[in-house]
Amino acid sequence: MDEKVAQELKLAFSLDLYETVKAARKNRDEHVFRHTMAEEGGQMVFVGMFPKKDLLEMPNMTEEFTARLQTFNLLGVVTDGKSGLDMFYLGGMNKPYTALNTGRELAGTLTDEPVFAFLEMYFRIKGMMFDFRVMTYDEFVKAVESEVFKNTSFSRMSEAQELLATLEN
Repeated sequence: MDEKVAQELKLAFSLDLYETVKAARKNRDEHVFRHTMAEEGGQMVFVGMFPKKDLLEMPNMTEEFTARLQTFNLLGVVTDGKSGLDMFYLGGMNKPYTALNTGRELAGTLTDEPVFAFLEMYFRIKGMMFDFRVMTYDEFVKAVESEVFKNTSFSRMSEAQELLATLEN
């Protein structure tokens, strides 16, 4: 996988997720947070921020999975709400995610392979049919541009162009 593609994907994902972290700071009584990324075709894709103690209470957790848990954890979840779910351990740390100051700090807590597997499922559910694992950085930027313009209303097009300009720099 192109290293620059990997870095950009992790950073973009982290910056998006960090918006939920900032919002979570206002809810001091809450200790579990969810960042919904998509709800399409009966599928839901979200990232949950869970304390280890809550995860240990969930049924059917394997020893391998629980061995990776830290005090605070990020789980990527893809589910149809009926037949089951796919769960990805995206990363963890020993202090609350609300203690982080930037999305870049959050990116440093992520585990590459599960994050990329989770994002592949997310892109598939969103109908984005490109394989970022085999693309060069330039191919990746062009594919993202194509998807953004395909799925952006005219009223939001200038915002999309500004966002894509930051990718190219």
